[in-house]
Amino acid sequence: MKRILISQRVDVIESYKERRDALDQNWARFLYNAGFLGIPVFNHEETLKELLVSAQIDGIILSGGNSHAEYGGSAPERDKTDNCLISYASDKKLPLLGVCRGMQSIAIYFGGSLQKVTGHTAVRHNIDINRNVNSYHEYSPSALPDSLEIISKSQDGQIEYIKHKEFPITGIMWHPERESPFKEEDINLIKIIFGGN
Repeated sequence: MKRILISQRVDVIESYKERRDALDQNWARFLYNAGFLGIPVFNHEETLKELLVSAQIDGIILSGGNSHAEYGGSAPERDKTDNCLISYASDKKLPLLGVCRGMQSIAIYFGGSLQKVTGHTAVRHNIDINRNVNSYHEYSPSALPDSLEIISKSQDGQIEYIKHKEFPITGIMWHPERESPFKEEDINLIKIIFGGN
């Protein structure tokens, strides 16, 4: 079974004075259903670098959650994790999928920017590749560098799906793990990205 590293959101629990890494359990179910083994990673730069050196991995997912620090978010360690993983994937030509915040991270990393949007939180909408997808984001890429290709937009013109022109790096703004049941189109997309059966 191919092994896919997956980043985690940061939950701040003030009553315990803790910053917790967290991941929806549906990610494990979704990846297993698609034929992959998901491996969560800590938002700790030194641990992550050691893991990348020592572990045999076949791909990376940047999961959703937390706004970027430069856009008002409170988890700068998450930004470092995403940047480290994108850098590693680019260097090793390793498949990487960014989901929601993960796609935003890809856009920022390669020189793009974000804008605040309305009407994209806890709704469903159509995108122009004949799909109806869920939407849970407040920010969307507003500008992309030439290295990133737009694959699909929403009906109101927001960027929903991108690919890097040189590296095997893909970004989507919807959450495949939040579908019940999981969508066959999302399972097929994951298999295409990570080379599943």
